[in-house]
Amino acid sequence: MVSFLKFYSSSFTIALVLWPFVSVVLTLPILAVIYRRYHRLRFSAVLASYLSVLYLLGLVAFTLYPMPDDPVAYCAAHHIRPQLQVMQFVQDLQTHGLSALLQLGFNVLLFIPFGFIMTRWLRWKPWIVLPAGLLTSLLIETSQLTGFWHLYPCAYRYFDVDDLLTNTLGTLIGVMIAVIFNLISPPKETDHAVIVQRPKLLHRAVSYALDMFLVVFTYFPIGLGGVYVFHKKALPQPDGSYLFHGFTVTTSLLDHGVQILAFLAFLLYELLIPATHRGQTLAGMFTHMTVETKPRQGALRAAFYMARTLVLYLPLCWLVSDRGQNLPIYALVLLIFYMVARQMPYDLIPGSHPYQSNQFDQFDQETSAPRFAASTQDYRPSAPLL
Repeated sequence: MVSFLKFYSSSFTIALVLWPFVSVVLTLPILAVIYRRYHRLRFSAVLASYLSVLYLLGLVAFTLYPMPDDPVAYCAAHHIRPQLQVMQFVQDLQTHGLSALLQLGFNVLLFIPFGFIMTRWLRWKPWIVLPAGLLTSLLIETSQLTGFWHLYPCAYRYFDVDDLLTNTLGTLIGVMIAVIFNLISPPKETDHAVIVQRPKLLHRAVSYALDMFLVVFTYFPIGLGGVYVFHKKALPQPDGSYLFHGFTVTTSLLDHGVQILAFLAFLLYELLIPATHRGQTLAGMFTHMTVETKPRQGALRAAFYMARTLVLYLPLCWLVSDRGQNLPIYALVLLIFYMVARQMPYDLIPGSHPYQSNQFDQFDQETSAPRFAASTQDYRPSAPLL
């Protein structure tokens, strides 16, 4: 038994070492999904998400690692064939005793968290989770059979059809545990029609980061394609400029063109879309938040969006123009401002109807209770504020 545990200890160590790094990479999508589901940050949801990341890393490490050090020597000495006889584990139990029993139990245990995570945390239906567990097991076994899809020159672990059965059994047990857990402690349902009227700083930052990915994925391919066409069609001149369709063009003009594309993409995602969709950007629609914390109309609404565009465009402008060294100081200033004022600078622009401020205060969906007890009704805007 000690040798059995020792065999898997290195795989578990690898999973633990990779866990913080992979978690950092996945932090943005994890937080985005949490805000989409719960509209606020919940410790239990964060803990469950990062434990799920650790489990997935462990699943990969336990089933595909370690690889033999010398591929040539190993493949010359070993010719691993798939085990395709169903219920072969019965004979293995009689022949190998405890080691076969431990291997069998480990294959069941390995997929119990899979069934629980998919049913309890991701809220998949059991009749979907079971085939998903089987397909995941099949993917792992096929990876072992093909030498991790030919990254290794030969199969270095067995494809065992019985593993499909034991892994699926583990998934079923995990589903049953999750169903019982749901009966004892039903998961909290969130009304997805609710829009967070006063998002906190982290909620804003997550949505802004997602929007910036959309901005970059919009302007960068267009700019890259334009530069490629330019260099294919333009004729270089002795002074370092280019002749393009009869016009003399410098490389600085190309840089300005990319900056203009970035600005137009920013205006699309951070001005046009929220101004016509109740203050919701595309990321805001995903995370259920609005950037408009007060009802504004006319000049006040225009001033709000002008101020917001200026404050939020500066980081992108600096990045595009290679002045990113200003970002840490700027971010620190905004952070200090928010910690003191509990709002962003553009939120200081007053609303059009001061007498409605109490009504909006009570719709703060990221607080544990409404600020005013006059009403606990959720905020569901019925029409754009234009």
